[in-house]
Amino acid sequence: MLKKFLGIIFTTLFLFGAKYTNALIHEESPYLRQHAHNPVNWCPWGKEAFEKAKKEHKPIFLSIGYSTCHWCHVMEKESFENEEIAKLINENFIPIKVDKEERPDLDKFYQTVFQVMHRRSGGWPLTIIMSEDKKPFFSATYIPPEDGYGVKGLKTILPILAQGYKEKREYLQKRGEAVLKLVNEVLHARYVPVQLDLSLANKALKQIEKSFDSIYGGFSQRVKFPQASTIALLLDIYLITHEEKAWQMAKKSLESMAKGGIYDQIEGGFFRYTTDRKWQIPHFEKMLYTNAELIGVYAKAYTIKKEPLFARVVQETIKELDSRFGYEGLYFSASDADSEGKEGGYFLYDYDETLRYLLKEGVAKNRAQKALSNLGIEEDGNFDSVLSNPRLVGKRDEKIVQLLQKMRKKRKYPFIDKKIITAWNAMYIDAKMHTFIFDEKYKNEALASLDRLLQEMYIHGNLYHQKLSSNPPTKEALLEDYAYLIKALNDAYMLSGKKRYLETAKELLKKAKEKFFKKGVWYFSQEDIELPADLSDSYYSSALATLYHAMLDIAMLSEDLKLYQFAKKSMYEKSALIYHDPGYYPTATRAFLRILIGDVVIKSQKIQNYLKEIAFIRYPYILTKKSKDKKFLACKIDTCFAESDNFAVIKEKIEKLLQQKSSGKWSKKALK
Repeated sequence: MLKKFLGIIFTTLFLFGAKYTNALIHEESPYLRQHAHNPVNWCPWGKEAFEKAKKEHKPIFLSIGYSTCHWCHVMEKESFENEEIAKLINENFIPIKVDKEERPDLDKFYQTVFQVMHRRSGGWPLTIIMSEDKKPFFSATYIPPEDGYGVKGLKTILPILAQGYKEKREYLQKRGEAVLKLVNEVLHARYVPVQLDLSLANKALKQIEKSFDSIYGGFSQRVKFPQASTIALLLDIYLITHEEKAWQMAKKSLESMAKGGIYDQIEGGFFRYTTDRKWQIPHFEKMLYTNAELIGVYAKAYTIKKEPLFARVVQETIKELDSRFGYEGLYFSASDADSEGKEGGYFLYDYDETLRYLLKEGVAKNRAQKALSNLGIEEDGNFDSVLSNPRLVGKRDEKIVQLLQKMRKKRKYPFIDKKIITAWNAMYIDAKMHTFIFDEKYKNEALASLDRLLQEMYIHGNLYHQKLSSNPPTKEALLEDYAYLIKALNDAYMLSGKKRYLETAKELLKKAKEKFFKKGVWYFSQEDIELPADLSDSYYSSALATLYHAMLDIAMLSEDLKLYQFAKKSMYEKSALIYHDPGYYPTATRAFLRILIGDVVIKSQKIQNYLKEIAFIRYPYILTKKSKDKKFLACKIDTCFAESDNFAVIKEKIEKLLQQKSSGKWSKKALK
């Protein structure tokens, strides 16, 4: 059916005059199909392309990106649609396109190649030039077509690399071998485990404080990503240590983002990052994973201080995602930054045009001017010299916001990538589930989506990574899909009391272990390359660190000491990384803190009636379990320490566990 559908597309485009068509026309990925009519003779990643490279003795031009990436679009328009540059690529290289969302394993591997070669992190679009036997000798991110500003363009670089490969192939292959050796050392590094104790919380806090922007919030001075997992760690540290600066750093960052240009002030939802320190100027793509993680952290922060702003942001973001990305109970992956060829075209406002519109809608001039000022919509623009990206600098006028929403309806919404990715859906479903503290309907909707995700992506005992809209899935799941889905299933069990969710989680964990755990090492993938899983929260929380949390959940809920010890042992193998750099691995650090202070499971036959109250208990690691017990029991992994008919008594005893504040006292309990 899919082949027939693609055949119809191909025939239609051919009949209506597509000048160029390459092998990507047969691919499922929207990103790859975006390049199907480039003059570059793109091939998808696969055996056929590599055999062609060896047969023709040509180096490989590998380009990795994704469909909603702004600079990927720029490079395509400037270079891959340029016939002169396409000719240079086609004559001298075998060009391969990879969708990093479809193949995050390949992206992680080649980002490591870039990191080894440049000693800094990469990005997209990622360009790798490698020998016919896949030995990389050149890497770059965005490359302009022409030389300028001290940077060489593709028209200069490509002939040099092509000539170099013809004349110095052996040298370049040896360079590539050296690069791969270093990559292998980075990816397969093993460390001597170390003992950790609860001074880890203060150590992580001090490390995060060094990178914190005290003026604008966030954890860098230039390009700013939300870093939701870092904020989640700060919230845990605050609950554990009562250090006020942990809460203040989290609060400052959350408030600055909620009021800034990284947040869509008119319709809700967060953009992926901003290019400036003040959170004002984003690239306008909205990613499902960015919003999922931020929903979770804003909801968690609300349980600590009940800030109304956090509640509003959560509910607006859910409304926007469900409206834009929702598809038959599941969710598309992302929306583009560009609209009708203009970056941010859908989201930006011209002051004069907007003021005229509001006046036409019957708004008094003074009110309109004040409202626009409060939204940062300025006469001289804040995005460029004319256009403004709304941000909150005063009190919101809800009527004006509604009118600005109406004004947008005349515009074309950016392209939406309709891939449904298991990991990202599980991430969002899990986050939405926990927002039942605002409205019970969110939990019910999330549970229905989880059932749908299992139906669509877990077929005959096989879990899949992604699918395109109504098409059947074809790509097998990676570790991240297992990790996030298992975590969501655990939470579904706790919030619904339905045992089938926990049983499915156990089943998937068993499959994940069989598939990805080899000789004491967890692997991210086993296809094409054996890629060990890492703890870095790079684009979103580490799959391996998330799996740590999922294993601890199952162990606690099932009272499975054997699994608990296995999880601890898996974590202990990475303890040296956490000891030296806890702030760099926030999701993993939180997993270690769970073991150090101890999870608490609250059990009762009436537990479902107290879920909302439990969410506000000032203890970071609480699990819930519907049991046959008429009373409430509060238990650690090896013993129950409180029992009462009165829930308030249980709550008090749990919170008393964290009343010791000093780092000296916290350092007593050690993880070996």
